[in-house]
Amino acid sequence: MTQRIFTIAAIAMAVIGAAVRVHNGLTFPLFGSYDAYGHFTYVWYLAQTGRVPLPTSGWEFFHPPLYYALMALIWKALAGIDPVVRLRVGVVIVAVASLVHWAAVSDILRRRLPAERLVRLLAGGFMLFLPVHLYSAAFLGNEGLGAVLCTSAFVTLLVGLRQPTWTRSALLGLLLGLAMLTKVTALAAVCGCLGTIVTKGLWQRRVREEGLHFAVTAAVLLATCGWYYARNVEHYGTPLVMSRNELVLRIVESEQPQARRSLAEYLLFDPMIFRRPAWPRVIADDTDADTWSRAMRDSVWTGLYANTWFDGFGGWVVPRVTDSEVARRAGQALLVLGIFPTLLVLAGGLSAVRKLRRDGWDDLLVSTLLTLGAMLTIFVVGTRAVPIAAAVKATYLIPVTVPFGVLFALGLKWLRERRPALLPIAAVEMLVLAAISVSVFWYGLLFDAASIRGGFPMAEASERNHYGVVYYAGGVHDAARENFEAAAAQGLYLGWENLALLALEEGRPREALRLLGRAAHLQPQQSFGRPADRAEYDRVTRAEYANLRAVMLSALGRSARALRAAAAAVKLDPKIPEGWYDLAVLTLERETAASAAEIAGTSTVREQLERALGLDPGFAEARQLLAGIASASRDCSAPVPRSAASPARIYPVETGPGASYAASIARRQHIRELPQSLRSRTARQNCGF
Repeated sequence: MTQRIFTIAAIAMAVIGAAVRVHNGLTFPLFGSYDAYGHFTYVWYLAQTGRVPLPTSGWEFFHPPLYYALMALIWKALAGIDPVVRLRVGVVIVAVASLVHWAAVSDILRRRLPAERLVRLLAGGFMLFLPVHLYSAAFLGNEGLGAVLCTSAFVTLLVGLRQPTWTRSALLGLLLGLAMLTKVTALAAVCGCLGTIVTKGLWQRRVREEGLHFAVTAAVLLATCGWYYARNVEHYGTPLVMSRNELVLRIVESEQPQARRSLAEYLLFDPMIFRRPAWPRVIADDTDADTWSRAMRDSVWTGLYANTWFDGFGGWVVPRVTDSEVARRAGQALLVLGIFPTLLVLAGGLSAVRKLRRDGWDDLLVSTLLTLGAMLTIFVVGTRAVPIAAAVKATYLIPVTVPFGVLFALGLKWLRERRPALLPIAAVEMLVLAAISVSVFWYGLLFDAASIRGGFPMAEASERNHYGVVYYAGGVHDAARENFEAAAAQGLYLGWENLALLALEEGRPREALRLLGRAAHLQPQQSFGRPADRAEYDRVTRAEYANLRAVMLSALGRSARALRAAAAAVKLDPKIPEGWYDLAVLTLERETAASAAEIAGTSTVREQLERALGLDPGFAEARQLLAGIASASRDCSAPVPRSAASPARIYPVETGPGASYAASIARRQHIRELPQSLRSRTARQNCGF
């Protein structure tokens, strides 16, 4: 292959790869990816408050904040345009940035295999057209940016190993720190890069020199991301915190089939995946729960393979194979064609190990194997800790995309050396695979939203509700209302709830009560999960609705009914701080015949406000009201209203917890209007604050 042909082919491949990513970023359903609504609420929360939430306060809030801060910056910078377009701009930027994987592998192989143009071209195509890369590039979520930063760190490591300087060591630490501020799976890159530096120092007996570079990299790494993980240690006693035990996540995950994840699930591979490209493979009469057959069907590597070369879960980026014959055939073709490149990756790994044993130290091979080893270890630990299908996502491994590309190229080199006649056949096979991959994952060509949704209940209504929340967050209330009305017309209780909240915000509490009543009627019918989790969620939702009714009734001047509603709310769920606060306010209103001092002296109101603050120390209004009633009785020992240094609300009031099935614009609310004598300004005057 001449240099001219190589250059033209490489540019053409890059253009096609970029075109797929941009097209999908602009057209793929914004909420069609894994946990997309939860990712959006994190962006919304940061844009709205400027604070990093606590990990356990919401669906995706356990992630580090860098990706969400970037998206929030784009969201605010483009405030004058359509909110959906703002999010798509961020998605497209990250999607285009993912071309760095192709650029990195191309540069590494240009140095490593300068004469192997066909090998370099095929390895570049592997990076550009691997199905998991194409279908995940348009996802709203932090994995793409995390992978870009990990690849950048890997390339910086290799440059620094060739020509070490303090600047490069510091840059490596910065990139690794930014990656750790994006997604915790970047820990694989951290272990691979730092492990390579340490191993090189020990292998080549240069402990002092490499140790100093290690120290610089580690110091910059900790300076960049240490504050976030230190905060987790302060609040939870551990740097790595998940939200899986919280109700919003537990409802979904506990309903999914649990796998055993014994040794057998990591040793077996299910060949039936090539006939029926869906994972996990569910059998109606599951009588072999404790047999090797069940372990084979739950094989982790089968799931990883299916989601690398296809949408093995189904219903995310292509229809489920039970809903579409085209999807089934496409899956079969991709999974069969994926056998050959997968074997080449394994062959490349064995080749790398043999070369290290034969020739000694090699920067590229050691860093590649250590990084991949760290990633696979994290993957095994993670899938054992969370034994459900959702834990077997191929996207979790994209932080080590470049090491996989390096091994693929080494496998091709091994093939050329031993069976040179097979290399052109390999090129044809990879060309066919790339063509099918682009055809299947070019959104709208073979599959669109209508075909992907398949038999999922109320999928369209939920999507309209999600878009309504986006428009509300972006300040476009007319578009929000239109989407909520469409969701409500299809019977989704959240559509009715959000219409009620819009009515309340616009000063129509009577209409808000009526609409909320409709939502409350429908909600139990649309609840799901294990019986215990479902019962708990229904109870919590009834409590939140009771508190909302208290706020609406208070706005109508019906204090007695509002008081009963607030009392019902805290009885149903004593963990709602807004309920205790509203109960305190309404108790004060009921005692209008008494003097301010007599009201302030009641221990009941104090206890209610203290309960609210105990549940959420960042509840500034509760703190101010407590100080206000203290000033009315001249008790200036009560808590003083705090300034902007007050802690953030524990519950993300602005966005809700980010659960798709609880996609509300403002479910947690409290009474806003207080008697003048109890407002914080009066408290400051009476007590000299």
